[in-house]
Amino acid sequence: MKIPEDKLESFLTKNLLSIYTILGPESVRIEENLSKIYRKSRKENFTLKDTYIMDKKTEWDFLASSSDTIDLFGSKKIIEIKLIGHGPGVKGAKALKEYCLKPDLNILLIVTIEGLDRKSHSSAWIEELEKAGALIFINPLSLAALPAWIQEKGQINGISILKEARLLLAERTEGNLMATMQEINKLTLIYPKQTIDLQKMEKTISNLTKFSIFDFSNAFIAGKTKRAIRILESLKAEGTPETLVLWALSRELANLFKVSQTGTTKGIRGPKHYLDALERSAEKIPRMRILEAFKKIAQIDSSIKGFVSKNAWLGIRELTLTF
Repeated sequence: MKIPEDKLESFLTKNLLSIYTILGPESVRIEENLSKIYRKSRKENFTLKDTYIMDKKTEWDFLASSSDTIDLFGSKKIIEIKLIGHGPGVKGAKALKEYCLKPDLNILLIVTIEGLDRKSHSSAWIEELEKAGALIFINPLSLAALPAWIQEKGQINGISILKEARLLLAERTEGNLMATMQEINKLTLIYPKQTIDLQKMEKTISNLTKFSIFDFSNAFIAGKTKRAIRILESLKAEGTPETLVLWALSRELANLFKVSQTGTTKGIRGPKHYLDALERSAEKIPRMRILEAFKKIAQIDSSIKGFVSKNAWLGIRELTLTF
């Protein structure tokens, strides 16, 4: 069944289905709806959770064998499957359709699909997920609707953002909800339970820390995924070209591969903390994973050049999350 986004919370007060599919253009609003489902699931004794970030080559065996791993004391499990910018591939589509025929009542399956191209919305595997559970489709948030969204999120976080301040924030973040939400969180910390006027908003935005491309690449190579994603969203909001971000990733991967092969950072320029991070990462990360990352870099480069119909920013974000 289809559930409108604004009706999900009221639906969950009465029901918790076995399968939920959330289809949307970006991560912030997907996470908002996930949080609603998780709150309900905790009340229903779902205490275990596995998350899988999938690509088209990932094996789907876990979906068929998950019921065998439920613990003996009756704890129920959430399986969250994340698809970012693409569908599940042939194997994944088959696995999802087969699971939908006989879902396990001790498992809450949540499939989140971010940035999927519009023609794939009517795919057979999405239809099967909808028949077996609930489909929440999130429409893109227009720039005209962003100020109202900012007002709502401000109220949830205990602050009141006046109209002029909302318009300024919407203009500066240009529809990037991740960057917008970061600014609202910052306002909440600086001005707790206060009214945010234009002056306060201007002061906060003018003090916004500017990240460089090297802040991102250093966080990436050090394995600080949350920080890398935060910086990446900031760079995107500031209009940083995808080609520059991709260049930084290619440079880091090349340096990492060199250290992995030679066992030393000799000949690589950079501050000591960066060289130390390279050595630590080279010890932990298999060379095969670095080579796979190079392949993803090539695919993203092809999308930038128009040879592949995939959003480059989504590709960079996926690589950052999965590396």
